[in-house]
Amino acid sequence: MIEGELRSYAGAGGTPLRYRVLRANPERFALLYLHGIESHGAWFVRAAQALVDRGCTTYLLDRRGSGLNRDGEPGHDGDAESAEVLLEDVRRFRSHADLATVVLVGLSWGGKLAVAAALDQPAGVRAVVLVTPGLVPAVDLTLGQKLRALASLAGGGHASIELPIAPEMFTHTPRWLDYIEHDPDRLTSVTARFLRASRSLDHRLRAPQAALTAPVLLLLAGHDRIIDNGRTLALLERLCHRELRVRRYAESTHSIQFDDTRRLVDDVSAFLAEAAC
Repeated sequence: MIEGELRSYAGAGGTPLRYRVLRANPERFALLYLHGIESHGAWFVRAAQALVDRGCTTYLLDRRGSGLNRDGEPGHDGDAESAEVLLEDVRRFRSHADLATVVLVGLSWGGKLAVAAALDQPAGVRAVVLVTPGLVPAVDLTLGQKLRALASLAGGGHASIELPIAPEMFTHTPRWLDYIEHDPDRLTSVTARFLRASRSLDHRLRAPQAALTAPVLLLLAGHDRIIDNGRTLALLERLCHRELRVRRYAESTHSIQFDDTRRLVDDVSAFLAEAAC
């Protein structure tokens, strides 16, 4: 499998951030992919490679503190200073890649950042594709973890908080379950201040004036244990002021990019050909 060209750009504060790009020639659409809370861009490479054949260049942007941008330093992995820093990383990437138009693709937690980025900088966003997006989670931290995170914020927020997601919540397919369980770059914890940044993104999505002006494709898994499908759909029905298309993968758990790659690629390609043109 071609894993793409590795490049870097200067994110918020000048922080160097690495990413992958899989280029289509000719290119019909530029996709900016934002990954989940535990994952990284490589989890979407299989789908991105198939999308190349449909004329889609995909930029797999690894979040600071994740994937290609982990440095192993205590308090750095799974970290982000604020929601504003995360959004500035996306703004700077769009400028770096000179993306006059872009399709924002968000998977799991990355769906939250994708929607927030579309609200933050709507000009040039042709469409938003949300793959089992973590807008309304079905999992939560324990009370003890929440209290520990709050206490840490008083001293900078660098405490590491374990995430309440088990590998089998992503997929039941043995091949991909083994991949996830043994992925050395998978995060199993994030910092307290990352959780604060994530909550700040939630507030942006729920602001009374928040409105998505680009067409949205929502892909939901029927057996998802990580996100709340019903409340996620209700939130997007309020946010979307244009077209909202919903596709349901009745037998899937959460990681449909692994378990049903061909259908995902077909659904995304058909949506872009119709709604984003």
